[in-house]
Amino acid sequence: MPSTVTYPSPVVPGPPPIHLEMPDGWIQVWAPDTLIAIRDDARGADHFLANLVVRFYQRLAPFGPDEIKAELEGHAQQRQDGELGPLKSQDVGGRQWLGADLAFVDEQAGTVAQAHWFTAQQQNDVIDIIQVTGSYAGSRRETDYAVIDRIVDSIRVNP
Repeated sequence: MPSTVTYPSPVVPGPPPIHLEMPDGWIQVWAPDTLIAIRDDARGADHFLANLVVRFYQRLAPFGPDEIKAELEGHAQQRQDGELGPLKSQDVGGRQWLGADLAFVDEQAGTVAQAHWFTAQQQNDVIDIIQVTGSYAGSRRETDYAVIDRIVDSIRVNP
């Protein structure tokens, strides 16, 4: 008699539940390969709209500061005038997050800045990785970075 295999399963676990607080004036949108995507809903704005995406992926190999730095360095090198800031860490909702700020020039949007944060947890041989990326116009750092920072501070994984 055949066996039934399901997803998620103990062998191939799925993404954990994730909650975050979306600011007033933001909306949830669909974006490929994301669990959550939200953005500023400023209609008619003449600047790049701040946004935040949450991605989930799994790896078998170790995942820590070296892998995060290498991944973000690769992302910066693929962009025009890409610059990566130093790694930093913070505790959010009882979880350790590692990340860095990144900036690059986009032909249409001008300077785009990003705050990248990663957290990981191991399940059997698999490492679950959650990556949060908040993006905003470089010229709007004072306004948009604080909003993105508040959203990141509200994230709860496995609430």
